[in-house]
Amino acid sequence: MQLRPYQSALVDEVRHQWARGARNVLMRLDTGGGKTVILATIVSEHAGASCVIAHRQELVMQLSLALARAGVRHNIIAATATTRAIAAAHMVELGTSYYDPGARCAVASVDTLIRVKHLDHWFAQVTLWVTDEGHHLVADNKWATCVERFQHPACVGLLPTATPSRADGVGLGRGQGGFADVMVQGPPMRWLIDSGYLSDYRIVCPPSDMKVLADVGASGDWSTQVLRDAAKRSHIVGDVVREYQARAAGKLGITFTTDVDTAVEVTQAYRAAGVVAETLTGKTQDGMRRQMLRAFAARQVHQLVVVDIISEGFDLPAVEVASFARPTASLALYMQQSGRALRVAPGKSSALIIDHVGNFLRHGPPDRPRVWTLERRGKRAGGGGDAIPLRVCTSCFQPYERFRLVCPYCATPAPPPAVRSSPLAVEGDLVELDATTLARLRGAIDARDMSAEDYRIQQVQRGSPAVLANVKTHVAHQEAQTVLRGHMVTWCAARLREGLTDREVHRLFWLTWGIDILSARALDRRDAEALTARLTGPST
Repeated sequence: MQLRPYQSALVDEVRHQWARGARNVLMRLDTGGGKTVILATIVSEHAGASCVIAHRQELVMQLSLALARAGVRHNIIAATATTRAIAAAHMVELGTSYYDPGARCAVASVDTLIRVKHLDHWFAQVTLWVTDEGHHLVADNKWATCVERFQHPACVGLLPTATPSRADGVGLGRGQGGFADVMVQGPPMRWLIDSGYLSDYRIVCPPSDMKVLADVGASGDWSTQVLRDAAKRSHIVGDVVREYQARAAGKLGITFTTDVDTAVEVTQAYRAAGVVAETLTGKTQDGMRRQMLRAFAARQVHQLVVVDIISEGFDLPAVEVASFARPTASLALYMQQSGRALRVAPGKSSALIIDHVGNFLRHGPPDRPRVWTLERRGKRAGGGGDAIPLRVCTSCFQPYERFRLVCPYCATPAPPPAVRSSPLAVEGDLVELDATTLARLRGAIDARDMSAEDYRIQQVQRGSPAVLANVKTHVAHQEAQTVLRGHMVTWCAARLREGLTDREVHRLFWLTWGIDILSARALDRRDAEALTARLTGPST
């Protein structure tokens, strides 16, 4: 099996971490980057017994085929009908079956492994387990119950995932609620896109009246009932079909919906509009599911309307359009769903994402640089972090960064601020500030820039009991300001070289650092040094 260079590098890094003593390695690589190929390679070269664990029963076939392509004979721990169907798929694709009930390697779903009773001897021999979608593995859930059955003292684990993050905030690291000892990472999504390994994309956010009124639940995302209620109050069904017909008619699309009832309604609406569509849920029978996916790949079906089922693990490179009709507060789910449309395919120039529910504004672009960690975090209310917020153009409905004064796609001017009385109201845009606010900000700068002698005279006139100490403190503030302003000039100059206007630079500064440029020039020593540290930190 020929690996791409970055895939080979990840294999080497995983093995290096095991050699250094890490027991469980989390491997992060974006959806479409080839996690399945990598895990199949690692399993194929493992000398002992191993187990590849699927998140869902319907993904057992995909993982089994990956092992078969790597030449790995393996057992399939599943229902007889499922095993026969997978072995038949081996024959169709490869001309031979790699299913071997006596093999030391096995593939199974997590639900099967926690129930099986007759394989204790094999469990004791396993020295490598691999979990599909490794971000699911945390203490006290079914994944933990599963992997804890592997008790061999030399056993190691591999946790591949595109998103080492959970909506409930539980950490994936050992001691943080999870099992991973270390994380290794592949290249970022934008690099994969620019290098041709993933498809580029464009996005539109058409107007929608679907609003989720409740707070997120204990899981960190909205419940199915909350989402269903939001869908029922809205016109989401008609919106989805109308926008697909207007923007992508005839292209292969996936529509992510809130619940089974809504999925059926959307499917019926597609069909009424002349679009061949099928509903795919976790309750769809295996044989019917495989038939739908084959028909989709053959372009006999143009829309798969799904309820989370294709969010994780499925490999459908033909997808050209992803329609979001399911709001999510989970960054991981959003990234997985976005990734369904980013796989490359012959004749596919780019993917189209039609976001009806604000997921793009909530979480930001899927290829936005993100800092991943194994540590515990607070629940994600949106997942957008501290990145630049977006707005949607009122003319072309494409999202763009809020610091821009016009839409970069159609040149429609951004709406003016409702009030002008503070930098907060106008996002640091000094041109939009009223005269009184500007005078106050400039007065604070004048006070900070006062010479030491003038400041001494002022202190004497005010009858200060500690003139010399106050002057010393004033000079220290100014010295910190000198350093800060130098870095601010460097930062702003870099943005100007990128083609931004002065006004856009001011707005971007405020959105990036949380303070306008004039206020920054009046900071005291402590706050100036803190901002300097941020300006010169690794994120810049």
